[in-house]
Amino acid sequence: MTIDYVTFSNLIIDDIVFPDGKTFMNIPGGAGTHALVGMRVWSDRLGYAAAMGSDLDAAHRASLERFGVDLSGLVLRDGYSTARAWQVFEPDERRIEIFRTSLDDLGRFQVTKYDLPDTYYQARGFHLQWGTLEQLEELIISLRIKNHDLTIIWEPTADNLEEQSAGYQKILPYVNLFTPDMGEAEMITGHSNPKQICETLFSWGVPLVAIRMGEKGSLVIKSSGEGWTLPAVSTAIVDVTGAGNAYCGGFLTGLGDGLSSLEAAMRAAVSASFALEQFGLPDWQSAPIDEANKRLTWLRERVKPLIL
Repeated sequence: MTIDYVTFSNLIIDDIVFPDGKTFMNIPGGAGTHALVGMRVWSDRLGYAAAMGSDLDAAHRASLERFGVDLSGLVLRDGYSTARAWQVFEPDERRIEIFRTSLDDLGRFQVTKYDLPDTYYQARGFHLQWGTLEQLEELIISLRIKNHDLTIIWEPTADNLEEQSAGYQKILPYVNLFTPDMGEAEMITGHSNPKQICETLFSWGVPLVAIRMGEKGSLVIKSSGEGWTLPAVSTAIVDVTGAGNAYCGGFLTGLGDGLSSLEAAMRAAVSASFALEQFGLPDWQSAPIDEANKRLTWLRERVKPLIL
């Protein structure tokens, strides 16, 4: 199968705990899984590059395959237990992630460029949420050498937030979109004002920034100065875990399909709304494209130009 969009990230099994004591155990998660949810609204040619252990429930592999995901990039690591974490929600909807398995192993056994099937290199786009800045620089250069037309969006990891600005300046000129949430953007740039955040990131070479703000929506700004504010798409929220990753997945398909920055951003917001409506992977026989288009229409009427 031709692969159009790939997430190069992680696979984590979530055990979710809500303030009222309800629990939902053994749910496929991780940035990669949630990004695929966002992509699947718009594409059925998806690839997953991540590491797993032999303990991964066969039912999880089967659910990904039913969802339309190619798993030839999902690599088995001997001696590795598939990452697992508690996702604990406070009454104010704050989420606390507590890993039940070794974070050191998560980094040591992570997927690498050497694990990628050849077909993945010819994809239209990659979602990256992975590695140190030094590792990312090497990966992105490798991807660019093999596919000059590739669309790359980068979502920073928690570990990236502790790294120096020099590393960002090496990477950002090679990506099409950088999409942190507001807290991450503040930590990376040292600024709290969106204008200063974007000016800093643009000075480091990125052409397009999307700052995710949860229920407040997102800010999308081009280095040319053109920008928009997008509200979050109204929906019945079941689980907020991974909505930001799904936003990234939807944005990737828009840019990869040649849409404008604004149209791609609207895809992103719609993708996030679908991710909010269930735990883990949706039980879709096919993508809900009619409903997605209705949500696009709703959103298009509410997007506002942004003047920084």
